[in-house]
Amino acid sequence: MTGQEPPHDKRGDEGPTPPDSGAGMTAVTYLIAGMLTWGGIGWLVDHWVGTKGIFAGIGAVLGIGLGVYLIVRRLGA
Repeated sequence: MTGQEPPHDKRGDEGPTPPDSGAGMTAVTYLIAGMLTWGGIGWLVDHWVGTKGIFAGIGAVLGIGLGVYLIVRRLGA
């Protein structure tokens, strides 16, 4: 009939996403990226100095610490 709309399909309509829906993945990403980045820098320093993993370990721990700092700073956790 004239003026009638077809029924609304509810399958694709979940509503607005919560504002913190990706906070967990963001936190995990900060931790992994910090560990890999600073651990990699430490590995390069190990290679340059000639040591066997001490700076890579220090860099990985430093990266995790900085990742936690970013989580607290940016996500307020």
